[in-house]
Amino acid sequence: MRLRPLFKKAAICAAAALASSMTLAADFPDRPINLVVGYKAGGGVDTYARALSKVASKHLDGEPIVVVNKPGGGGLIGGRFVADQPPTGYSLYLSSAGSMVLRNLAKRQVVSSQDFRMVATVGELTAGVFVPASSPIKTLPELLEKLKQSDKKLRWGHTSRGNVWHIAGVGLLEKNQLRAKDIPFKGGAGVRSALISGQIDFGIIGAHLGRGFEQDIRLLAVLSEKRHPAVPETVTAKELGVAFTEVTSPIVLMAPKRVNDATAQQLSEKFVAMANDTEYLKVMEAAGLPTAKLDAQASSDLIQNAKVEWKSLVGAGK
Repeated sequence: MRLRPLFKKAAICAAAALASSMTLAADFPDRPINLVVGYKAGGGVDTYARALSKVASKHLDGEPIVVVNKPGGGGLIGGRFVADQPPTGYSLYLSSAGSMVLRNLAKRQVVSSQDFRMVATVGELTAGVFVPASSPIKTLPELLEKLKQSDKKLRWGHTSRGNVWHIAGVGLLEKNQLRAKDIPFKGGAGVRSALISGQIDFGIIGAHLGRGFEQDIRLLAVLSEKRHPAVPETVTAKELGVAFTEVTSPIVLMAPKRVNDATAQQLSEKFVAMANDTEYLKVMEAAGLPTAKLDAQASSDLIQNAKVEWKSLVGAGK
């Protein structure tokens, strides 16, 4: 077999393919980008997506972002859909990445972070510790002391075992060598309703979910190192000197794994610019949701670190 002509032909084809990909990258984007959210409209992740869509055309050469809601499977059905799309950069997934990481640590799911290329991190959902407004407990240290001294286990609510808020609660209890009876509910609204009706003694859900319900539930602290923009007057566990493991859900943009380097780089730069846009920041401030501005590499590092830090908590929460 004459290999030289074959090598020459292969080299020509490779050069042509490279030139074609560079041309495509230079023209990117030339049509709307679909941003898939794995949850119903109106939730936290959806709010981030729609805030991005408001500023998208300024950063995408006039092209818009189309938000597509594909709920189901705890957000993972939408993720699987995007992972299976052609790697053109025109189909992206906006993930509540903490939930994806935790569920895959417990058991391999239909989709995981390994099926994607990280693009950017534009926000973060953070846990808060709530009690009913009628509760005599006023601070997080008081709650922990009550847990230590109680003859029976206190009841606490979360949004399903293995979920971000459940593992955040497990981290708080484990760090302080405490026990309580966990009761799962359907979504943060379910936990909030259980708090209001007195079905549980305390609950751990997104800190932003207390807005508008201040007369019904009391936020004791945010399980974070920094204060939450929705409730800036509320102290953090760190400020109180309370031991905890920070379990949050970064809001991460992901592209199908085989997206080429040039397109991935452009996407990262454009979405970081959107996350820095004044209009985006104002929308998120009004919604009371924290923002972030991490590029592709920082987002990938964030996910990898979370896998390491949270692995032990998944087993403890079973």
